[in-house]
Amino acid sequence: MRLRNKLKLIKDWPIAMKLIALSAVFIAVPLGIASYLTFTSYSESIQNNTGKYQMDVVKELTANIDTYLNELNLLTLLPYQSPQIIRYLEVGEQTSASLSFNDRVTIEDFAKRVFANGRVDISGLTLFRTRGGNTYTAMSEEQANYLPREVKNEVWYDKVSQTGKMVYLGTFNKNGMGITNQVYSFARRIRSVDTGAVLAYLVLDVDKNIIRNKIEAISNDKKNIMIVDNEGSMIYKSMVNGPDAEQIKQFKGAGTVVYKQDNDSELVSYYTSPLTGWTMIEMVPLAVLLQDTIYVRNYIIGIGAACLLLAIIIFTLFALRITNPISELRNLMKKVVIGDLAVSIPIHSRDEIGQLSQSFNIMVSKLSDLGYRLYESEIREKNAQISALQSQINPHFLYNTLGSISMYAEIQGNKEVVKMTNHLSKLLRYSINSHQSQVPLHMEIEHVTGYMAIQQIRFEDKIKFHVRIEPELLSYSVIRFILQPIVENAIVHGIDKGNGYGTISLIGKRQDNQMLIQIQDDGAGMSAVHLQSLLDRKFQMTTTDEGTGGTGLMNVHRRIALRYGNQYGVRIESNLKQGTTITLTLPLIEGHHERRNMDA
Repeated sequence: MRLRNKLKLIKDWPIAMKLIALSAVFIAVPLGIASYLTFTSYSESIQNNTGKYQMDVVKELTANIDTYLNELNLLTLLPYQSPQIIRYLEVGEQTSASLSFNDRVTIEDFAKRVFANGRVDISGLTLFRTRGGNTYTAMSEEQANYLPREVKNEVWYDKVSQTGKMVYLGTFNKNGMGITNQVYSFARRIRSVDTGAVLAYLVLDVDKNIIRNKIEAISNDKKNIMIVDNEGSMIYKSMVNGPDAEQIKQFKGAGTVVYKQDNDSELVSYYTSPLTGWTMIEMVPLAVLLQDTIYVRNYIIGIGAACLLLAIIIFTLFALRITNPISELRNLMKKVVIGDLAVSIPIHSRDEIGQLSQSFNIMVSKLSDLGYRLYESEIREKNAQISALQSQINPHFLYNTLGSISMYAEIQGNKEVVKMTNHLSKLLRYSINSHQSQVPLHMEIEHVTGYMAIQQIRFEDKIKFHVRIEPELLSYSVIRFILQPIVENAIVHGIDKGNGYGTISLIGKRQDNQMLIQIQDDGAGMSAVHLQSLLDRKFQMTTTDEGTGGTGLMNVHRRIALRYGNQYGVRIESNLKQGTTITLTLPLIEGHHERRNMDA
């Protein structure tokens, strides 16, 4: 229902507003879609290209780490290249106190070879001998020591003892030269070549900064690097915040994805080394990556807004060019509706608007001519009716007859008959002998007063009649026979349809430059439906036969409107069982009394 009301409201918009709104929609929508697709395509292109470059960096980092760990793996195989070490490890159980000088030299020479390999920077070495229980530990540039340590008590023993490959043990803190350093530790199980028996476990420590240096040599400060082993443990992490090891377990194999954490999004490239099983992960913030696209987006929005504004201005001017003549035509039509036919619209073009304006001017001209002819025809018709009535009655015969009746009635002493015949004679003389279309108001009042005198005798003084006219109005001219039909209607349709008793008041007053004459009665009145029907008929131009001689209430209104204009006429107010008030609005016209010769 709301949508229907909104659509109806839009339908009622002015044409100019509709054209402007449609132009804005038809321009803004395609422009917005094109701008969105351009920005999205550009952003995706940057992400794809950066993802490819980032994957190459990750693979290169992984290759460097793999190369380093491969060198470290070869270094853990160094005992197999030293027969002296193998023989030392294969000797029966010995304690650190029973080691010979040659055994110590053999172990220390092996340690020197490890530290001086030239390819991998080793910060510590530990050799666990399975026979004898003694352990050799050496830190770079420090004195070695021999301590009794049981290898089976080490936390990593179970993991290393089950494979012959080099195993990553984790990150540990090692004390050297009074300083605690973090190191990565790797271990390998050493077995006898002949018997396959486990002879020792070799643990090599690598400074943690070695891997950081290799990563920073390729990466830059805008990227975040992480390395996790095949078990999900964090090996290296360049940033303080970021996902933990549990969150990045999903990154296995190779790929590039967008990872969201909190309110930030990161472009993540990851690659799992087939050699070590370690996963190298590089993360770049999308906000940094797409910083240039923000400028492109703002530029597109600015250009689009400027184009939209320019288009709306052009369409607005174009719409006003179309609708202004239509609006002017509408205003002139309103004037025609209220009766002003002296209008014309200027024609500036020969297009559809110009042709419509020309047709309007022709229509108004024809309406004006038709109205004048209609007015003239009606006036001629009324004059013909009056002339026909006058020609059918012999005034002298009527006057003489009425005089005889009055004389005989006076001889018989019947004063009512004398009074009625005298008034009737005056009424006939006023109706027949005068050819004036307008008379002074006092003559029209005398005519109505005589008519009411006859009616009062007829109704045995059941009707009271009062006249209250401002004296200054008596000399102004009015149309003949406009009061008597209305007074007659008050008797027939008001008093007579009531209880037969009543009062009729004739009131005249001046208001501004107009004359207001009211005929009031306290008779039966009219219902709202009847009153509305009468008001609708007031504007019909067909002849009605109300009242005497066809000059009924509607006839009076039509005659006044035709003579003086539509702003004058009859106004009706009525309430059922309360009476009716008829108001005549007339112009103030100075009257010139003409002397008339009337037959006795």
